[in-house]
Amino acid sequence: MPKIDKSTQSILLNVALIGGGYYFVLRPLLIKLGILQSPEQIQQTAEQNQNVQTYIDISIASQNPTKSLGEYQIIANQIYQDLKFASVSDDKNDAVYQLCRVQNDADVALLYKNFGNRQEYYFGIPVEGLKDLQQFVSSNLSDQQINTINKNYSNKGIKYKF
Repeated sequence: MPKIDKSTQSILLNVALIGGGYYFVLRPLLIKLGILQSPEQIQQTAEQNQNVQTYIDISIASQNPTKSLGEYQIIANQIYQDLKFASVSDDKNDAVYQLCRVQNDADVALLYKNFGNRQEYYFGIPVEGLKDLQQFVSSNLSDQQINTINKNYSNKGIKYKF
């Protein structure tokens, strides 16, 4: 076994202390503050993502979308532009209009898929991590606006609701 000199021993000891301090002190604190996800949260997020993908796959398999994938990317981008600042500068009425452009559940699935997960900003400062379409709509639109969208979906026979 090779002999380790004093400076290498010191470096290894410091690395071990820093690593242990992170794993046993800093990491649990960051999880408690919500900055890092716990292993349970990571597993739950993975399961939720799988459920969403299953919904998208089933919706697209059972119905034909009324618009192309590219059109839904444009609509998703417009909704994001309408709602990304979470302030008075948001164009919430246009977001409602864009959300009501879907005609069936396959359209909703494509819109949801194209929206993906995006960053929200308060006065130009990123907050709350990434959000999907459901979270953006729920946190930025009023109950009345959400009811308008859901009523529109119901009238079209769309099962999905915000």
